[in-house]
This record gives sequence, structure tokens and C-alpha cells, in this order.
Amino acid sequence: MTAIFSPRHRFRVILAHCGLVALLAGCRASTPAAVTPGPAPTIRSSSEIDLPLTAYRLTIDNLEVIQRGVAQRQVACAARYGVTTSPDPVDQAGLKAMYDESRRYGVIDRDDIEKYGYGTGTTTEKPDPSKDPAASHTKRDEVMSGQTETGAPSSLKDQDGKPLPDGGCGKVGWDEIREGIDTGDELAQKLLGDAKTMMQEHESFQQAEKDWAACMKRSGYDFKHRSETGSVVAGADLQRQREMGRLDLNCVEETNFTGRAMAVDVAIQKKLISENEASLRSALDVQKKVLARAKEALK
Repeated sequence: MTAIFSPRHRFRVILAHCGLVALLAGCRASTPAAVTPGPAPTIRSSSEIDLPLTAYRLTIDNLEVIQRGVAQRQVACAARYGVTTSPDPVDQAGLKAMYDESRRYGVIDRDDIEKYGYGTGTTTEKPDPSKDPAASHTKRDEVMSGQTETGAPSSLKDQDGKPLPDGGCGKVGWDEIREGIDTGDELAQKLLGDAKTMMQEHESFQQAEKDWAACMKRSGYDFKHRSETGSVVAGADLQRQREMGRLDLNCVEETNFTGRAMAVDVAIQKKLISENEASLRSALDVQKKVLARAKEALK
């Protein structure tokens, strides 16, 4: 998540937080879930994707409030160590990308294929001279990161003689908002990762993928997995990506690949929710506490 850092250190907390989620998501079951999927819906748009576990995850709006609250705590902390600064803006595009499930089963929106091919349409941020790694290390850098230019722990103290904590004000801001190391979002994220892996290992999903592959073979392509289509045209011009995308989506719709995949996914997610209901409800309570602290920080 976006943190209030110097140009050189501002992303360390977001990477640490994402790393935690990735670590949790990596602890996945090794065998397919024993579930029987319900009837497969007909899905023609990513807006129709409806996943039970997302009800236990923070919304984008709430994530933004939390980040803004953290930013205020970081700014207040920095002031205690003699640095006057202002909060960085929240990276809304980054948040949406982190929590986007629209391509969980591959590209399914024809408009996206026509506009972007297999890309996302996300514009590349223009280089910011202030983020130059060669830029001089400032006191703000030190206060926010807790490290000197050499990487040694900072020896800065506030007016009461209190040393700057490990991790600097960047970490302090998060510590004052989170519940321990959690925002209450981690378990749902982990289970979403588990569900996707188990879905891919489920015989119903694998049959849907075989049917899709057989359809693509009629057009001369020997694929085993849908993910291969984007790889084949990676780096190709937009017209080539459109051509592949149209064939891909024709087969997706002919075989109802997306609906069949989601039917398996939803069945697995419901099973995981049932098995983890108490922990998920506790996580929702953590989210409420974290959000309340963030709102208090913004007053």
C-alpha cells in the first residue's frame, strides 16, 4: 500500500504489506477441493463475476481511507523528529490493480480486447526526477525509513530524547493504524489465492479448459491453458492481439468457459468460508477497528 515516504523509500511499506499477502497466498492446499459445482452461469462481462470471499475483503474506498489515515500518522510522527512534510496522494490505480478480479479467468471483456488487446490499458507513469535513486539522502528519507544513507539505523531523537523507532515513521504510521501486523484483509486474500489454485486443479475446470483448447485447435492453435494465448502475442502489435483475442473469446463463449470456471470457484470459496467462518468474522472485526483508527487520524 502507498506509504508516506521519501522518493527513495516511499514504497517499502507497500512492498512489505504486499509481500505478506503474497506469502499467505503461497500457503496453498496441494489437492483439489472436494466440491460439486452448481449450474454454470453464462458470463459475458467481468462485471458479472461475483465471488463470495470478496465480502470478507476491504473495499477499495476503505483501503483508501486506511492509507490516508496512515499517511496522517506518518506525517505527525515525522514532525516529532523535526521534519515538516505532507502526505503523498493515494495510489488509487495501484489499489484497484491489487484487488482486481476481472481477469481471474482470463480476459472476458470484448471491449478490452478491442481497445488494449491483452494489455490492461494502464498508462505508464512518467519518470519523476525526484525518485532518482542517485538523489541525495535527506533527513525526511531518514525519518521515514529509520535508516541513514548507508543503511545504518538512524540515531535521530525527538525533543524528549526518544529514539526514532526501527522502520522509522513509515512503519510507525502503519503500526498506529493496524491491528498488530494486520488490516483484517489478509485471510480473505489468502483464501482467494487458495481457491484459484484449487479451482485450476478441479476436474470440472480442467474439462472446461480442454473444451476451450479443442475449440482453439480448430483455428490452428495447440493450447493447453487459456493463459497461453496472451503469452503467444506478448509484444505483438494491437491488431495481432485483437485477432487472437477475438478467437479466444469466441471459444470462451462457445464453451461457456468463464461460467464453468466461476461455478467451480464459487463452490470452492463457499467451502473455504464454511471452514474458516469464525476467523473470517474475526477479520471483519479487525477491519472495523483499523478503519475506525484511520478515520480518527483524519479528523
